[in-house]
Amino acid sequence: MYPEYLFEYPNMNSSFPFFMKRKLQWKTPSHRHDFVELTLVLNGQGTETINGATHDMLPGTMVLLLPYQVHEIVSHPNHPLELYICNFPLDVIFELGELDSGLHNILLGSTTEARQTFLHLSGSLFDEMLQSFHSIWDEYEKPKPFATVMLKVNLQLVLTQFARSRLQAIPGMTTRALSQTPTSQTRSIWPMISYIHEHYLEPLSLTDLSERFCIHPSSLSEMFTRQYGIHFIDLLHELRVRHACSLLHATEMQITEIAEESGFGSYSSFVRIFHKTKGISPKVYRVSHRTGTPTK
Repeated sequence: MYPEYLFEYPNMNSSFPFFMKRKLQWKTPSHRHDFVELTLVLNGQGTETINGATHDMLPGTMVLLLPYQVHEIVSHPNHPLELYICNFPLDVIFELGELDSGLHNILLGSTTEARQTFLHLSGSLFDEMLQSFHSIWDEYEKPKPFATVMLKVNLQLVLTQFARSRLQAIPGMTTRALSQTPTSQTRSIWPMISYIHEHYLEPLSLTDLSERFCIHPSSLSEMFTRQYGIHFIDLLHELRVRHACSLLHATEMQITEIAEESGFGSYSSFVRIFHKTKGISPKVYRVSHRTGTPTK
């Protein structure tokens, strides 16, 4: 139903789940993931398509890809893209929001104008951003005492630089305007996404979510479709199936127990939704992964 879904990356279970790499990128097939991906183009040429919109990738292009946005990258045949790529949880951005709601809103695209996911930096702006990425890379590759603190501080600096540059690109937008309480038309979906990630194993419905965030269920449903490109119930099922997959792979629990542990109301609904999502039954999934022939 949706493109390939990636939900793991190195270091995701560490005390500071941050991962970084510097690599040549020829082609990345269409996919999405439930963590943030921050990239900076160092060299090369190509294009990236995010949620159906294509933009150029050139030295100085910086992209802040939020969870579940579908993207793919294609390099020029003779000029492969060289990128810095950082992966980290959405919590990092929410922490910045505690310091300044305007910064939070511009990073999460809480206005229509702010939802552009990329910037083309040049001149001193590119030099400044490049130096910040180099600093993160140095701490990540050759960690020194208090490396986690330095990584977090430098990452927050990069995100703040990105937010400033994006703000300057929005005519008439001010930090004061971004700090105001958003309307139903501009309100960000991301606090709700964060809440779902924390509570998906519990009984949870669109009505529960609408009551908690004071948004009418029909408006909330429309927000998911407009800002997120996926229905609430599909997201909930994917998270629960993902949890079930980890239990099928790593434990000896009975499948009926896994169904209950993963938040499903009944065994039959678990099997039906699992098959719809993965294309096979939970039993076949478990066997295939333990025999070394995993399916998707």
